[in-house]
Amino acid sequence: MKNIVINESYLRKLHGTYTKQVDEIDLMYGKVYPYGSLPDSTVDITKQFKLRLGGKGFTEAEDLTGAIDVVRAGLANRLKGARVELNNLEHGIKFLLADSDAVEQTSTLSAEQFEYFMPKAGG
Repeated sequence: MKNIVINESYLRKLHGTYTKQVDEIDLMYGKVYPYGSLPDSTVDITKQFKLRLGGKGFTEAEDLTGAIDVVRAGLANRLKGARVELNNLEHGIKFLLADSDAVEQTSTLSAEQFEYFMPKAGG
């Protein structure tokens, strides 16, 4: 069985991963991407897509447009929620590391003194 080790270097690596993921979401969320050959043909995950699927009253196209928008809105909400969660984790680790560093700086016990207060097995 492999042990799980969570130490300072692991937390710093995890913090960097979360920071990168938040930055990547920020780069694409709400950004307007061009598509197609018409000048006003753009895609923004946070807004309903402008689709040209036939004229008014073409119910199949209207149904398809609605279904696509449900998926788009769900994806946009998931990205927004993931960004919030990742940001919370990023800041939590940041403050945990800062608090840990502060405690290490104020501690007056040496490693030997600290070990003196720890219970010994079998004794």
